[in-house]
Amino acid sequence: MIIRKMTASFGKLQNDSLELSEGLNIIYAPNESGKSTWCGFIKAMLYGIDSSAREKGGVKPDKIKYAPWSGIAMAGTMDITYEGRAISLERKGKANAPMREFTAKLTGTGTAAGIPAATAGETLTGVSKDVFERSAFIGQGKLSVGGSPELEKRIAAIVQTGEENISYTESKERLDSAIRRRRYNKSGRLPELEKEISENRELLIETMREGKKGEDLRRAKLAAINRRDELLDKVGEIRQRARRESMEMLSGYRGRIKTIESELEELEAEIDEVGKKLDNGLFGREDPRKCRQKLSLERKKTVSLMDEAKSGGTISLNIALLAGIIIIGAALGIFTFYIPAAATGLLAAVQGLRIFSIVKKHEKARLQEKLILAQYGVSSFDEVELILDTHEKFYENATELLTKKQELSTQLDKARKSQEELDESILQQLDFVEGDSESAQYTKLLEAAEADLKNVREQGAIWEGRQSVLPDIDELQEKLRNLQEEYESVKMEHEALVLASDILAEAGGEIQHRMTPRLSMRTAELFSLFTDNSYDSILLDKELRAAARPVGDVVSREATFLSAGAIDQLYLSIRLAICELALPPEKSCPIILDDALVNFDDIRARAALNVLQNLAKERQIILFSCHRREAEMAAGYENVRIIDLQGKNSDFPL
Repeated sequence: MIIRKMTASFGKLQNDSLELSEGLNIIYAPNESGKSTWCGFIKAMLYGIDSSAREKGGVKPDKIKYAPWSGIAMAGTMDITYEGRAISLERKGKANAPMREFTAKLTGTGTAAGIPAATAGETLTGVSKDVFERSAFIGQGKLSVGGSPELEKRIAAIVQTGEENISYTESKERLDSAIRRRRYNKSGRLPELEKEISENRELLIETMREGKKGEDLRRAKLAAINRRDELLDKVGEIRQRARRESMEMLSGYRGRIKTIESELEELEAEIDEVGKKLDNGLFGREDPRKCRQKLSLERKKTVSLMDEAKSGGTISLNIALLAGIIIIGAALGIFTFYIPAAATGLLAAVQGLRIFSIVKKHEKARLQEKLILAQYGVSSFDEVELILDTHEKFYENATELLTKKQELSTQLDKARKSQEELDESILQQLDFVEGDSESAQYTKLLEAAEADLKNVREQGAIWEGRQSVLPDIDELQEKLRNLQEEYESVKMEHEALVLASDILAEAGGEIQHRMTPRLSMRTAELFSLFTDNSYDSILLDKELRAAARPVGDVVSREATFLSAGAIDQLYLSIRLAICELALPPEKSCPIILDDALVNFDDIRARAALNVLQNLAKERQIILFSCHRREAEMAAGYENVRIIDLQGKNSDFPL
């Protein structure tokens, strides 16, 4: 794949364009000129933007970091050459789903290029986003590289099996996780089962012991209930007789109250019926006097307007007068009395205006009358008077009914108060506790029986409380058998998983033994070129942590002991070696470098450019730099395009 041209509304880029060529492209611009933004745009065009990403460790996600400064939605196009075809990629979207909409068409046509939106990056580069970021995409300050399952799969596939769905790291982590779930020091399922088995055994012993208790409590409770029930029946019989006598005394008051309540219900129904008639009427529940006052004012207003219109005479009379003036004016004109004729014409004009004014007043009076009558939905004030008469009858009826309701309510309140006074008197008479009556004596015996029953129940509740936390013996024994069976099963699983983990570790070591030397060898070759043969070997572990051995030394130095420039050179060597191993050659995925040579001195920067120029024969390389130095060094190289980013893609002026 070769990137030809890009146009972006992305971060600070406001519909900016950048044209590239095959081979090595060196793009120069000072800091804060948009170099890193272009790098981010390339990755976004290939793999899209993760709209679910959140800020982590103070690092803002791309959807926020690269939101266009202009406030519009992210969008962009990328013209590429892929498998011999010119293809135009386009991404756009919304604020909450940036760059989500993807299309790929043959350049200059509307024909789809057959690149799926969901896997556009994988299709074009041959690797996942994770592998791309850890190999071909060398962002600013990110020369260092760590291992990942995706990258491990890819490199292992090339070195050994060709299978990209297997990762030793992932498999080992899954096995270790499964082992930890079963036993990890004092945690895990096995320790849990051991604890549960011990606890359930103790519980079974306690349950069997407690099961022997309670029979005496059940017998005592039954006897207390029988004694209590006998006394309840006797006390109930005595009290029922006393209540019956009291109820006879209350029946008269209750009958009176019931009669008043019935009358109130009927009255309420009548009030509701009249209220519905009022609500359905033209005036609702408005006081008829106010309605008549309002109607009178409206009628007077209409009459006043009509009188005002008639004050100037009728329309027909004024028209006749106008006709007479016109005839006189015409006659004067015939006999050449010019001055009287002109005066007559002026008089006719004044009379015409007068007629116009009278007509307008008549129209205004009629309009006012129509508007008022329209409020009532009738055609005359007489009809309104008839409706108002009916409303007045309903209103008077409703007022009478409400007055009657108030009277009945007062009577009902008095009757209820009398009943309450009687109830209080009867309650005093029905005191079954105090005194020497038969009812009081049996009540005391009943209270003693209730106390005995309460005591027995409290003892039983304590026993039942203990029993409630103890399961059924048969269920507990079954649970113990199941726990023991599960324990044996999990124990066998744990032993098998430990054995599998050990075997996998041996196999992983073998894969690492075969994978790492090849990567280390190529890294050492590149690092030697960058450092003028100052180091002769590189050691890499499975996490891609590196150590370099200087020429003539017997001990390798960890990367942390190297200078900042040497560290960058070492990790750039690893990155380029990974690109050669991990990136499919048939896809020719471009390599993007953002200020990757910033810490290189001039000699090592020139050596790095020589390496990049050589690699550019196989794939497109895009190097962004804040230094003018790289552009000057590569000025005489073949197959190199130098671009001044601030010069809007013009060749760099040397």
